[in-house]
Amino acid sequence: MPSLVGKFSCYRHRHPLLCLLLGALMLASLLLSLGASAAMARPTSITVVMDDNYPPFVFRDGKGQVQGILKDSWELWSAHTGIAVNLQAMDWGKAKQLMESGQADVIDTIFETEPRKLIYAFSAPYASIEVPILFHKSLGGITDADSLRGFSVGVKDGDACIDTLQAHGVEHLKRYPSYESMVLAASQGEALILCIDKPPAIYFSNKLGMASQFRFSEPLYVGEFHRAVRKGNEALLSLVEPG
Repeated sequence: MPSLVGKFSCYRHRHPLLCLLLGALMLASLLLSLGASAAMARPTSITVVMDDNYPPFVFRDGKGQVQGILKDSWELWSAHTGIAVNLQAMDWGKAKQLMESGQADVIDTIFETEPRKLIYAFSAPYASIEVPILFHKSLGGITDADSLRGFSVGVKDGDACIDTLQAHGVEHLKRYPSYESMVLAASQGEALILCIDKPPAIYFSNKLGMASQFRFSEPLYVGEFHRAVRKGNEALLSLVEPG
C-alpha cells in the first residue's frame, strides 16, 4: 500500500519528478530484495548424508574410501551447480539422526513412507528396490509379513522395513547397523530371518558364500530411493532436483 499512497500523493500535488524518483527508489529496493533472497536460496556448500554400505549405490573400498554410483552422481552434481558437497556416508541409523538433528542438509538413499513425509520433503524417485524376506532354507511357511509373527527378524536400524513389520504385528526385531552386519549374522547362524533390500542381500550373501543356504520370499513391497530435505527447506530441494 505505500506505493499507492505515494503515487496518489505525487499526482495530487502535481510533482511528476517526485513520482519518478519514488518509483525508481521502490524498484531498486525490490531488486535488492530479490537479489538477497536469491543469494540466501543458493548455498555455496551442502552436507549430504547417506548409507555407506549399499552396493552398488554406495560402499567403501578396501582402504575405507567411499565409492559407488551415488558418490559419482554427487560429484557430477557439484560440478554442474558449482555448489560444494560435503558427502558423509555412515551407518543408516546415524545418518538419519544427523539429518533429523539439523546437522545435514540432504539425506540420500531414503525411502518415502507416511511417517517420514511428516518431517521430510522428497525428490522424485530415482531407483526401485524390492524388499523381500531372506530366510534359512530349513524354515518353511515364510511367505509374507504376517507369516513372521512370533519369529525374531533381523532388520537394519532406521530402515523403512521396521514400520512395515510392526504394522503387521511383528514384534521381535533384532536391529543391526548395516545390511552387511545382518547378512554376516545370518551366515553365523545368529539370524535366520532378515527383512532386507534385495540388491545388498544378493551382494553380501554371495560375498560370504551363503547364498545357497538362504531363500527369498516374494517382495513385501517395492521401495524407491529418493533424496530428501527437512520440511521447510524445499528451496534446497528445488536446487537438488535439476542438478
